[in-house]
Amino acid sequence: METFQRELNHDRDECRKIEWKQHRLQVTQLFEAVFSKEPMVQKVAIVGAGNCDDLDLEYLAARCQSIHLFDIDQDSMEKGIKDLPELTRKKIELVKINVTGLDTIGFEENLSSMLNRGEKAGEVLRYVKDAETRLSLLSEDLFAKYYNEFDIVATSAIYTQLFYNWALELLTEHGANYQGSNMEQIKEGFLDVRDEIVRTLTHSLSKCIKQNGFYLTWSDILKIEPEYGDTIKEGINAIFALAANVGYGAALIGLKAFMEEVDKSKLSLRYWPWDFNADKRYLTIGIIGRLQGSAKH
Repeated sequence: METFQRELNHDRDECRKIEWKQHRLQVTQLFEAVFSKEPMVQKVAIVGAGNCDDLDLEYLAARCQSIHLFDIDQDSMEKGIKDLPELTRKKIELVKINVTGLDTIGFEENLSSMLNRGEKAGEVLRYVKDAETRLSLLSEDLFAKYYNEFDIVATSAIYTQLFYNWALELLTEHGANYQGSNMEQIKEGFLDVRDEIVRTLTHSLSKCIKQNGFYLTWSDILKIEPEYGDTIKEGINAIFALAANVGYGAALIGLKAFMEEVDKSKLSLRYWPWDFNADKRYLTIGIIGRLQGSAKH
């Protein structure tokens, strides 16, 4: 998974920092809404930081004592912060982490070996299902040391990056071993794991927030096509209905799980187009939530 994600992060337009200016401004405005209530906080965590192209880290560093950036790709995070002022860099701690926790049970190696030797689809599915049932404990082991640690926890367009695309590529490499219904059954098993990873991660991260702290998320929810324009103009309900038909399942599950973790009476939601590159524009949903009391801690 690490190699797959590193290749995605490194396959980037060097002008992206400039091209993503408006998207980064929208993300910054999510944080501004928090700082309008709490002008200065101690610790901020951002999960899925990657190349940091969507983050105004100087702005954040001026409003907190420390920033923890979490990502599976250490190299991209290091490159993302290397040109920042020294005072900002001193406030940043990089945390290399596979947020699925699957690396701790050798999942990648085991699954690769099973697919490579053409293990029966039923055996592959049993192994995948067993890993799915262990996700909650894996996540607890992974994040327990960060529980009640941060004033703000944010996830940076992470839902659509988790597990499934990597697993599909792995399956494609061994596609000759699986055909027809067997292939589809394995894909369905992968989807189930992905969905549970998204839900489990969202819940674990909520535990990392201090009482009455803030939880932020932003996620691409669908690729914008010309024929979607009128629907998008109708507002958020129409957007969610559209996304349910043509959008990204992982994003919808992640946003739903997020909203279940926060005080719905204090929820704030917005959306904007993300000019990802010359060929792709994504509709992005950003949500600001606040944990209610200490019931989840």
